[in-house]
Amino acid sequence: MTRFVFRALTGAALLALCGTASAQITLRVGATHIAPHSSASDAVGPLLPGPPSGISLEVENQSTLFLSLAYALHPNMELELALGYPPTHDINAKIASGLPPNVAAFNGQKVAEVRQVAPTLFFNYKFGDASSAWRPFVGLGINYTKFDKRTSTAAGNALNGGPTDIRLSDSWGLAGQVGVSYQVNERWSITGALATARVKTKLTTTTGGVSRNVDIRFRPAVLTIAAGYTF
Repeated sequence: MTRFVFRALTGAALLALCGTASAQITLRVGATHIAPHSSASDAVGPLLPGPPSGISLEVENQSTLFLSLAYALHPNMELELALGYPPTHDINAKIASGLPPNVAAFNGQKVAEVRQVAPTLFFNYKFGDASSAWRPFVGLGINYTKFDKRTSTAAGNALNGGPTDIRLSDSWGLAGQVGVSYQVNERWSITGALATARVKTKLTTTTGGVSRNVDIRFRPAVLTIAAGYTF
């Protein structure tokens, strides 16, 4: 369902561009802060205590460069493809109390680093007149998140019992945002927005042929400040 909506929005954007030669394009560049608000299940697999195992994960916040392209379909409507430089998040171990000291010692330690690539396509509705300096907006869209450049740290290898390979499944989900833009002049503007999306993945670690799994859900809060230039 989410892939169908993504393709439909993309098709609408292409049709709009082909059918409207005078469509305005706005390039936005700025900074974004990502608070993943992750929640993870306990790890399951061979050679673990439990169930439940009491061994889980937490994904840390990160900031990065923001980049988006917005296509004006109407004075009050636009399609925006939000990209940015893919951030790398630290993943820390979350160990329940009561586990043996040699395991509990890893609590809070960084066990992995994972980069996320998360393009999001929004349909934005902007309130007010085109001549207004301040214009609040709301957006609804589709997010695709791919996790790559996955690295297990020395602590992660020790916790898992040896050199560890990490894999995470891709995610598709609905996304939304609210924000406001300020029109500095005919070409330049400043935009602030708060966005979120439904993101979930299955993390699989493989150590010496032994695989263990953790399900992770995200309720991200993504705060962005950007300057825009309209062509």
